[in-house]
Amino acid sequence: MSTHSSSLPRSQALAFSAALILPLVLLVCLPWQPFRVNALQSEWLWWPYALTRMVDIPGLAISILALLLLTRYKLALSLPALLALSGALFAVLAGDWVIKSLIKHLTQEPRPYLLWLESQQLIPAIEQFYASQVEVRSEQVHAASQLLALPQWLGNHWQAEVNYAFPSGHSIAAMSLAQFFGLIWLARAPRGVWLLPLWALAIGLSRTLIGMHWPLDVLASALLGSLTALFAARWWLRHY
Repeated sequence: MSTHSSSLPRSQALAFSAALILPLVLLVCLPWQPFRVNALQSEWLWWPYALTRMVDIPGLAISILALLLLTRYKLALSLPALLALSGALFAVLAGDWVIKSLIKHLTQEPRPYLLWLESQQLIPAIEQFYASQVEVRSEQVHAASQLLALPQWLGNHWQAEVNYAFPSGHSIAAMSLAQFFGLIWLARAPRGVWLLPLWALAIGLSRTLIGMHWPLDVLASALLGSLTALFAARWWLRHY
């Protein structure tokens, strides 16, 4: 196994990380909430949902596989280097999932769409709602989506995610993937690398548009995902 220096200047790593973070800082500072309840019947809203599914199950597995194969092609990786790359990535995603789950349990922040349903008196008071079992919450959201005549895909998505909002697991996954592969591509084969932050930011924005998260949820997720991926990417670059 050959050993390489990271060959990634700190200024480039900071610039790439800033591309993931700074647009979300701007989104948090804006005086409006991207979740627009008057657009819930709009056909265009399906496209943000499609972006969300790219880091959902099974979309996440497909996205990971595509990025791994593309990276192997771009960098002409040996099998040991590819296996190490995969191991480092899965360590990042597993660690992110544990941290995300712990923070959700500690903060217990309601999702935007649930607060809106509460304001429309379509679900019980939010404290009572979250005190119920997950199955009961799902049934209540399903009934509300039926009364509102929401698109089936949106009703199903809301019904499947009745837990807490902060932070965004989908955004963490997208930001981790973008940071991890982005820094590696930037060091070894930079062509097309700036498409990755655009993709991750679009997924983060999609989570707010369909009412699953507040902008601050996505920003915190970007900070967490990019930080853990930074360490893993630099480790891999030093060793392979």
